[in-house]
Amino acid sequence: MEGRPTSGRGAAPSGRYGATVTWEAIFKSGVEGDDAAAYGRLVQNLRETQDLVAAMRFDRETVDALADDLAAWRDRLAPLESPELEQVNGRVPSLPVRGHAMVPEFRIGSAGGGRVDGTVRFGRWFMGGGMAAHGGAVALLFDEVLGILASASAKAITRTAYLHTDFRALTPVDVDLQVSAWVDRVEDRKIFLRGEIRHGDVVCAESDGLFLRLRPEQGLGRRTGDQPQ
Repeated sequence: MEGRPTSGRGAAPSGRYGATVTWEAIFKSGVEGDDAAAYGRLVQNLRETQDLVAAMRFDRETVDALADDLAAWRDRLAPLESPELEQVNGRVPSLPVRGHAMVPEFRIGSAGGGRVDGTVRFGRWFMGGGMAAHGGAVALLFDEVLGILASASAKAITRTAYLHTDFRALTPVDVDLQVSAWVDRVEDRKIFLRGEIRHGDVVCAESDGLFLRLRPEQGLGRRTGDQPQ
C-alpha cells in the first residue's frame, strides 16, 4: 500500500514464511518496479470502468459490445487463475491498498505512533443511493485500514474478529474524504482499533474493531476453517 506506515514494521513470528520476515514481505507477490506500476494501471483502469458502468444510462449497443468484450477478457484471464500465494491482487505493497481491486482506494498522508491518516474518494461504483456511499463499502474501507494498522502493530498478519460501524451522516461519493485510524490498546494477540471518516468538520462514520494476531501456522494460503484462532 502506498505510504504504508514505517512505525510498527518489523519481524513477524517465525513459521511457514521463513525465519523472520516483515509484514509487507508476507504479502508480497514479487511484482515490483515497472511490473507493479503496470498492475497499478490495470487496477486504476478497472476502478474507472466500474465507476462509469455504475453511472451510465442504458444504451443497448454499448451494453452488448461491452458484454462481449468482457467475455473475451474473462476467457483470457481464466488460464491465469492461481492459488492465493501466487495471485497479485492485494499483494503489491507499493500500490494504494496493496493493489486490491475490490477495496476503495485509500491513500496515506501520514503514519506513525500507532496511527494513520489519509484520504479516500468513493466512486459511483460504491454508491448505495442519494449520491452517498453504500454502508457496506464504508465498512469495507474500515476493515482494510484498521486491518493494515493492526498488522503493522502486530508485525504479523491479523484477522478481523469484529468490526462495528456507526453511520453518523451520509458519506458522499466523488469527493475527497479524510480517514483516520489509531490503535486503542493491545492485549496479547488482541489489537483494538478505532477509526473515522470525515467530510470537513462532519463525521460521516466511526468504527471500532478487534483484530487477532495470527499464529505462525495460520495465514495466507489457508482457508478460514483450516486452523482455529
